[in-house]
Amino acid sequence: MLRTLLTFTLLSGILLASTNYTVRLAVFKNTQKLNKVLESYPPALRETVKTYKKGHLTYAYTLPTADKTTLKTLLPAYRKVFSDAYIQPTRLK
Repeated sequence: MLRTLLTFTLLSGILLASTNYTVRLAVFKNTQKLNKVLESYPPALRETVKTYKKGHLTYAYTLPTADKTTLKTLLPAYRKVFSDAYIQPTRLK
């Protein structure tokens, strides 16, 4: 029983340690329009934004980080362009 509990605790810690966070900014059908909107960010902030296309939609998000506090600090700046931006957990793969 103790061995099972320790194994579970260890595995839980490993999974929690690999949790990163990102700010989900927007989803657009028109990639060109998204890129034009992203140009309104200052260059330093723009460098933290990545996009990926899935099907006919393009997703904008920030680089993943384990430092959720920094994302909370930057969230108001991201929300100046995308008012509904939010922090979400992501897993390292």
